[in-house]
Amino acid sequence: MINKAQLWTADDMYRFARDNKLGFNLWGAWLQKLHFKVVAESLLDDEFAVSSFIGRHTDYDDDEGDEIEGGQPMPKFFNTQGYYAYIITNENRLVYARWRPFFHKVSSIPLNDIKNIEPITHIIWGHVRVESLGDNFSVFWTKSVVRRIAKRIQEGVSDIKNGHLYAQSTMSEHMQGFSQAPPFQPSGEPSPEQKIVYDSSTMYEKLSSAKLAMEEGLISEAEYNDYKERVLGRK
Repeated sequence: MINKAQLWTADDMYRFARDNKLGFNLWGAWLQKLHFKVVAESLLDDEFAVSSFIGRHTDYDDDEGDEIEGGQPMPKFFNTQGYYAYIITNENRLVYARWRPFFHKVSSIPLNDIKNIEPITHIIWGHVRVESLGDNFSVFWTKSVVRRIAKRIQEGVSDIKNGHLYAQSTMSEHMQGFSQAPPFQPSGEPSPEQKIVYDSSTMYEKLSSAKLAMEEGLISEAEYNDYKERVLGRK
């Protein structure tokens, strides 16, 4: 049974996304936290968030008639459905939601059902296209944020396909070197057995993510080298 004190609140989810440069809501933190509250209230028993991000959402079916890119509608900032809250959970689900007065929309996709994750970027803006056995949608934001969101989803899919289940401490340990802010820690202490696991099948992707973060100035070279030593098991 999960200790309720260890679960992320809506504020925790919002802070994780902001601290790790995974999007924000131009209309204010108060509104984005309402979106995350809808997500938090929709979680299953013993389910909790291990990662979160923010973006403007569009479903493919809702964009019929818009400009076509690669055979699919190309989302634009002002014709998306608006800001959404997104999380990846320990139950290997991608959950996303939007708060509205008197009407809340929440959906989820099993990570196993995701067939394609495609970041498409232009000079400033971009979007990551997520195709699954059920829903197909895009998350729209600046190109640097889009790349980080795509990496986040790709790592979740890669981990589950390699038999790795998320633990409560996974994202706080994994992201320790990625944020300029102090490492994010949900309230409560993880148990000793909850350790992040790496293997050779995902090591290249994780080191590539860290190198990209260094090249974009999000972490220093020293932080990258420290992270690499931990991934390789040398520390």
